[in-house]
Amino acid sequence: MKLLLLLLFRPVDLHYRLRAAGILVPGGRIGQLWKEQAEGGRAAGLYVRRMLLLLVVGSPLATALVGLGLYCAGIPLRGGWAVSALCCSAVGLTLAQVSGLAAGVLLGSLASLSILVGLHATAAGAFGPVEGAGAGVVVGVCLGMVSGLSVGSIASIAIGRGPSVWRLQMAAIVTSVVPMLVWSRLVNTSFAGAVAASALVAFLVSAFRLPLYALEVLASAAAYAVERWTGLPTLHWVPVRHHNLSYLPHPFLSRHLALAVRSRPAEVLAVADACLRSPGNIVVGWPWVVQALERSSAEGARGPHS
Repeated sequence: MKLLLLLLFRPVDLHYRLRAAGILVPGGRIGQLWKEQAEGGRAAGLYVRRMLLLLVVGSPLATALVGLGLYCAGIPLRGGWAVSALCCSAVGLTLAQVSGLAAGVLLGSLASLSILVGLHATAAGAFGPVEGAGAGVVVGVCLGMVSGLSVGSIASIAIGRGPSVWRLQMAAIVTSVVPMLVWSRLVNTSFAGAVAASALVAFLVSAFRLPLYALEVLASAAAYAVERWTGLPTLHWVPVRHHNLSYLPHPFLSRHLALAVRSRPAEVLAVADACLRSPGNIVVGWPWVVQALERSSAEGARGPHS
């Protein structure tokens, strides 16, 4: 579970942890990582085994449990969803061999879960006619969420930083155009348009982690308020330390750092380092901290003379 959470929320931290453990290519294919193990890199072999455990065992089991829950809740599902979970694991294994272990695990696992709603519930008519606009929206949302959640983690593990905004925008366009071309030929234009539009929106919402940002704003404000009014150290609560892929700035973060810069400079530096790994908070990182430390030192030096 810790590895899965790192994959989804702290992929940049995971990249550097893997590099520190001696893994040369954190985003590499299974063959590359096995080769590192054969050359003495035991950490690479352990990383592969744990990732494959997530894909081959954890993902089908989670899909089976979620599918059972949906069935018990009365949501109609077309049969065979347990088999589709195994197929997604097989596809994930293929991707892990071809494009990268992290890509295979993330895409295979997330697709296995989303296919319950995007395929089996849709095919059973849970959202209206199978080829209607409602079904197309559901299919597009599932497609966009899987792609949007995966793209940031895959890129971060491979290169050690989150993808740029324009790269995410290009990926969103591709995610929208491809199903438009495919489904317009296989089904009908209205269904294809619904899939493409909803996939574009869902991709952007998922890639920029917009629902999570609302929680980050609340957490950032609460942590700042608690430390300011009670004096309790809450800098370890700030969301930037627990999520690497926030593309919007966190409010109150610079003020919170200013409260702690004199009493806990080491903790402030740790938060500044985390800011460098967050695309939306990078300007709050080291440049601000250097200025704050210099200002604090200057004020401390003037204190005795005054």
